[in-house]
Amino acid sequence: MTIPTFCLKSTLLAAGLTFLFPLLSSCKGWIMDYGRPAAQFEARNAIALAPDYLKKKVTVRGRVSGVDTSDPARCVVKLDHGVTAHFGKWKAAAEQYKVGEVIHLSGIVEAVNPSKITLDPAFGRDPKAPFAPLAPAP
Repeated sequence: MTIPTFCLKSTLLAAGLTFLFPLLSSCKGWIMDYGRPAAQFEARNAIALAPDYLKKKVTVRGRVSGVDTSDPARCVVKLDHGVTAHFGKWKAAAEQYKVGEVIHLSGIVEAVNPSKITLDPAFGRDPKAPFAPLAPAP
């Protein structure tokens, strides 16, 4: 291998890694699609458990208390016990859920306060996929 060829390959490799590392390590879309959830829990336990998982992907199972698609750019699915899931522009995905239905959602814990938890972005999850919820310490 000649020196100019080696330098070109090294430069391309360095440029590629410089571009890809931040993209793959911080992109919420990549984490939502390919990342494993850091935790799984029931909606009734979400407020107690979620603070430890801020900015991480989690899966929550709960009963739908409301679906709001009035703003097509900010579609929201709400679960009992204060879980709010932002579906963004995915109106059709949000509308598939009916009030009273028990569903599984995956999302990034964006905010937690004493009365609610916000997942943003969030999306539905296969209810047949493995689900081993954590429980709060007694």
